Amino acid sequence: MEHIIDPKFFCHKKLTFAVPCYNHENYISECLDSILAQKLNVPFDILVCDDASTDNTPNVLREYLRKYPDKIKVIFLEKNGGNLHTLNTLFNHIKSEYFYVVDSDDYLLGTHFVQKALDFLEIHPDYTMYGGNCIFLKQGRLKGHYMSGMVLGLSFSWNDICSHINFQPQTSCLLYRNIVFLNGATDEFLQAENTFDRFVYCGENLRILRHLQKGNIFIPSDNVSVYRVHEGGVLRGKSLITGFIRQVYVLLHLSRIFPDYKNFYESLFFFHYPRVLKAIYKNRANPNYLRQEDCDLLKEIYRLLPTADLDWSKLKWHSFILIKCFYRAKTYAYLLCRQMYRILSRKQIV
Repeated sequence: MEHIIDPKFFCHKKLTFAVPCYNHENYISECLDSILAQKLNVPFDILVCDDASTDNTPNVLREYLRKYPDKIKVIFLEKNGGNLHTLNTLFNHIKSEYFYVVDSDDYLLGTHFVQKALDFLEIHPDYTMYGGNCIFLKQGRLKGHYMSGMVLGLSFSWNDICSHINFQPQTSCLLYRNIVFLNGATDEFLQAENTFDRFVYCGENLRILRHLQKGNIFIPSDNVSVYRVHEGGVLRGKSLITGFIRQVYVLLHLSRIFPDYKNFYESLFFFHYPRVLKAIYKNRANPNYLRQEDCDLLKEIYRLLPTADLDWSKLKWHSFILIKCFYRAKTYAYLLCRQMYRILSRKQIV
């Protein structure tokens, strides 16, 4: 899919809020209002990319364009290209020093977090990201958090995330220093659009890892945004097995592109792979359990496995509940030590 870059949509202000959008007529207003409500002492743009929505979303966006012509810009794609294409289109137009991605069905909490994040990154050049936690919104109720409290109040480096800790902030919780996409979406992200690798690059995972290679991330204890769980979300109502299969594919891909941390991602792969096998076995009598997209991705996983050079002796090891508990315990023990050190030494970054 090709999109001609229009120079008038380049965002050169200090900060750009990037909003990928598709068929969210019921949510986009709350999302945009929460961004407009932010108390900021720097100029900013809100850049929305509508992925050829078929509902009333385009009309809602045109109304916001009329009301806030100096703040909001909207790119209307003529043909639906998927989440990764929408994100790449946004990155191709962002020339600002910082950017903040907000999914159009989520919304920000409070009015001061983004300025707080900007202030932090301005005085800490060795950090590329600053992000907090988010709250789930399920069936109209705010309940639960996206990340464990164990990671809050700590800084993490590239080595931490790729060798010790398996966590990532949710999309709408992160302010980025724009150093990876300053010249637009990279070839790595562009080339993944029409391949199975789009499942790897359309989320936060690779975006966070590429920024971690250039600096650290700090996770304060703030509740930053609300993550709306609904059938029109990124998975668009697909079954739980879809998420399992995609997670396995992502981990298999990460073990290949980061060979120095292969053991870590291999371990995570074997931690999640039994969930796929178990789910398929439990539903073996249902011929419609796997969608065609699930089947195609699973076939691709099996095509890649012979060349992945995995230690299959770990499969049985990671299948036991006791071993799963031990793996989690190691991760939490590491984080607990970090938290104890921070508390006892009264070490606080901000």
